[in-house]
Amino acid sequence: MNIFTVLSQGKGRLNEENLSAMLGYLLTPSQTHGLGDTFLRPFLLAVAEACGDAERFEQVARTNKTIRAEMLLEAPYQIGKQRRVVDIELRIFSRSLNATSDEEDVELHRIAIENKVKLQAVDSTQFKEEFLGIIQDLEEDEKVTVTMVFLTPPGDSGRFVEEYQALDSQLFASHRKAWLRWAGPENNQQHIVALLRHLLYQEAQAEISPIADYLRHTIKAFIRHIKESPAGAMGRASDAQESPELGDIVQIVTVQLGDILYQIEQYESSTVRVLNTATRQYEVAKPVLRRANDEKVLGINILGANGKPKNTRTLGREVMRALLAQNKVGIAQ
Repeated sequence: MNIFTVLSQGKGRLNEENLSAMLGYLLTPSQTHGLGDTFLRPFLLAVAEACGDAERFEQVARTNKTIRAEMLLEAPYQIGKQRRVVDIELRIFSRSLNATSDEEDVELHRIAIENKVKLQAVDSTQFKEEFLGIIQDLEEDEKVTVTMVFLTPPGDSGRFVEEYQALDSQLFASHRKAWLRWAGPENNQQHIVALLRHLLYQEAQAEISPIADYLRHTIKAFIRHIKESPAGAMGRASDAQESPELGDIVQIVTVQLGDILYQIEQYESSTVRVLNTATRQYEVAKPVLRRANDEKVLGINILGANGKPKNTRTLGREVMRALLAQNKVGIAQ
């Protein structure tokens, strides 16, 4: 049983906010997971590499001292009349003496993570305006460096690119931006799934302290959920997951049609269902399958040998096979 999959059933589906909350929880050293900063450190190094500044967090990430950090979810900022909300905000501190010789936390880094799982959530000015709101909030505090992290599914959809590039690096000075993915190819270690897998590998090799059994299984379940959800959609068949009504899902293929990412699911029973990942609702499958056939130019004959329209199971199976064969699945390039 995967608790994330169970919670994603019906109308109470896990969404971007839930994914942000789980990631933020794992990144926060003071949380109850018992990891300390074991996951935060490689995450910071991945962000540093992605923004082209490999030594950006050197002062905190490569020391023996536990990183002092706090995490905020849904952190609001104001830019003019526009209110913007950062999905995950990490503030990194150092301990130092103030003018009265008292110890206090001094903020060094502010890391703003904009989590974009759905293509429909793209707002071409949001990422930029969040940055401007943070800079305005910091005012003249030049000691704090800001790192904007754009976190998306795999791929380079034009609309994602537009929002990311709207934040012009000419605004930066000492600030930076980085684009990370929830998942990615096996040979790429700079995405969330790879970082989580490496954490489990380190524990298995006794390179870090043992992870509590419950947390270890929860992390594995989280990895599976990312890979099987739109956050990790890579346009390929996924492994089976549970469905009490129809048996196991034996294959999932995602396809972008217009602004909507659809998830085509085939079950053990041969039933084919189509999930609209924007509304998180299942749609009438056959019209979507026919649209995929037309827009992706799959060349599938929608009529059977008897001259009658193919049923949903047959058409769905052929559409999934053709999408995989023609590499026309997943997020639009």
